[in-house]
Amino acid sequence: MKIGMFTDTWLPTRDGCVTSIIKYRNALEHLGHEVFIFAPGERNETSPDDDKVFLFKARTFSQYPDYRLAFYPSKRKNDLIKDNGIEVLHNHGVAFMALKAMIASRFLQIPCLLNFHTWVTEASHYYPFELDEDLLIKLSWIYLRSLLRRSDGVIAPSQAALDELKAKVPNMRYTNVVAPGVDTTAFNPNVNGSRIRQKLGLEDIPLLVHVGRVSKEKNLELIFRAIPHIKKEKPDVKLMVVGDGPAKSYYEDLAKQMKLESDIIFTGFVPDAELPQYFAAGDAFVIASSFETLGIVMIEALATGTPVAGLNHRVIPEVIKNGHNGYLFEHDSEDCAKQVLATLNCDDQIRKNAVEISKAYDNIEAGKKLIEVYKAVLGVKSERLEGKQ
Repeated sequence: MKIGMFTDTWLPTRDGCVTSIIKYRNALEHLGHEVFIFAPGERNETSPDDDKVFLFKARTFSQYPDYRLAFYPSKRKNDLIKDNGIEVLHNHGVAFMALKAMIASRFLQIPCLLNFHTWVTEASHYYPFELDEDLLIKLSWIYLRSLLRRSDGVIAPSQAALDELKAKVPNMRYTNVVAPGVDTTAFNPNVNGSRIRQKLGLEDIPLLVHVGRVSKEKNLELIFRAIPHIKKEKPDVKLMVVGDGPAKSYYEDLAKQMKLESDIIFTGFVPDAELPQYFAAGDAFVIASSFETLGIVMIEALATGTPVAGLNHRVIPEVIKNGHNGYLFEHDSEDCAKQVLATLNCDDQIRKNAVEISKAYDNIEAGKKLIEVYKAVLGVKSERLEGKQ
């Protein structure tokens, strides 16, 4: 099958959406399918590094410089879809590239599936509009409901995310759950993180790890506030914040204001090939985000045998079973500290359980399920064209 994936964000930007697209693409290509990426870029051209990545002229999003807005009209997408024999469009965004995909779907009469990656309404502080936040969220949902209902199908990376979405947007045409999988050849309990500890001078201390895009939605403040409580029992504990993002300077300043600069290590961007070692270096992984629809970093941590302490909200309790493969905390710094300490002190069985649960998130199986979904939306589109829907 030939698939066209449309996205509002692409390399070199790294976020959960880009990571998911790469994982989906790798799995589909492993299964013998072809995947073409349609993304915003410097100008209308094919990526010099990948002739199946088509870039569309876009402008920088001032509130979030790593993102680009491809609002310029372009007929080129239709020609590319036809010339490459693309059979289904897979939307990974909700902004201008999503609209381009929807227009192409209507014009070329091929199905368009929307992958709901992010609770975009909760990132309203990045929007380039000076409107009351409540009004902005309300307007965003009016737009999103229209986009979701007009799509031939909608998938979410977790059941928790899909259930919440269906409550907000009833009567979507077709829905399913497809989580991007983990490459267990890279993320597994045999990975050794000692080199990272030595490199950063963190040998023989309790080490907490947070991996992900450093943005305000990740709620790192809660973890920071928990550190003084954790230090009462483990005075030499350190938190390693792995990744880069628009709020990195903000959090570095916050650490200084809280007098935690010696307790928190900001690594900056880490290449994909080294990430498993950073997960393995930790004694516990911590995630406090209420923004996730899956949180693939949780699965990657579990796959390396690193138990997770996570916020008891949305998808996190779907993956983390309290006292089984990690611990859940409420939005409270003392409770966060208590459950992080429980995770640091957990026994080997919990670490074994972490690895076992991660096996349910296999990358190749995710690719197989995607193909089933594509076939389903092909049927949905066919029925619509025949006037049965």
